[in-house]
Amino acid sequence: MSTDSMKRKNYKWFALIALLSVFALLSKYCRPTTGYSYYRRDVFDEEDIVDLETTNTTMISWTDRNNATHEMPIEAILSKSFSYSGQSKIIPYYYKAEMDMESKDITIVTLVTRNRIPNLARLAKKYKGPISTTIHISDDEEGEYTLEVLEDTIEKSSEMRKYVDVHIVRDEFDRELNLWRNVAKLFARTDYVMLLDIDFYPCSNLRDNVLNNPKAMSLLESGEAALVIPAFEFSKQQDGLDYRTFPKNKQELIMAYQDNKVEMFHSFWLPGHAPTDYDRWMSTDDSIYQVTTYQHSYEPYVIFKNQGSPWCDERFAGYGSNKAACLYELYISGTKQDKLR
Repeated sequence: MSTDSMKRKNYKWFALIALLSVFALLSKYCRPTTGYSYYRRDVFDEEDIVDLETTNTTMISWTDRNNATHEMPIEAILSKSFSYSGQSKIIPYYYKAEMDMESKDITIVTLVTRNRIPNLARLAKKYKGPISTTIHISDDEEGEYTLEVLEDTIEKSSEMRKYVDVHIVRDEFDRELNLWRNVAKLFARTDYVMLLDIDFYPCSNLRDNVLNNPKAMSLLESGEAALVIPAFEFSKQQDGLDYRTFPKNKQELIMAYQDNKVEMFHSFWLPGHAPTDYDRWMSTDDSIYQVTTYQHSYEPYVIFKNQGSPWCDERFAGYGSNKAACLYELYISGTKQDKLR
């Protein structure tokens, strides 16, 4: 469930898992596959960025467009990617989750601002699985305060410590949302990722539902599918103030929908989620079916295979179209129109 600070004036949202599929032939962009190194910094000073020490493996490998495997020392890659030559200072694994992550798992990829850090703790408590998040830190006292809030939340939340990898982007630029998404996606430590806004609350057992569904996992492993998560919001703000009252399964959700208590997320902007075909989802069983209609502003929340997947276009800064640009990259990489029964 979520709080919308923009057009809906803090409306509560929530997502209930449904397995719909959008097929995409994911382009063969090179990205790391194994051998990540992890970092932790305790004091946020410029010297600390230089003095980061490798605490895990030191090699990183990737597969190119010709399926050839390459390997390079992590120090060489990070020295190029996160040097002072760039305008943004990126600190991977400012905090590294304590859990031992399995490769065949699903990492929530998200981004967080200071006022949403409590939402991150809430999401970790509910999801109980890997989360990779980017937090933007400004070069001023506000940035230092953001770090204090973050570290205080980590100290108080056992779920944050166990499940959440935190990466820092430090610069003077606000709302470079797709850059932040790409950082969180790059350093996700599982084979599959889910793009999700931090305000959402998964009401069903999302992770287990997907991992225990052979057809869904086969589609994800093929690298040709993105599983869509239908998103809903309460029609009245006061009905969504307590996440403990949210519908807990599809049947409860349908009843709330029929009673006009909930509606399609951002129903005032149909291109954003209408192609998901909510009426069909309401009337079907739990089988997977294909979304066949794409609009350029379609921006569902999706699960897909990380390796070889496109990146979000970082030219989109500020609010508006940034997430749709991520989904458009998936779409233009090649979408099959085969229907699943």
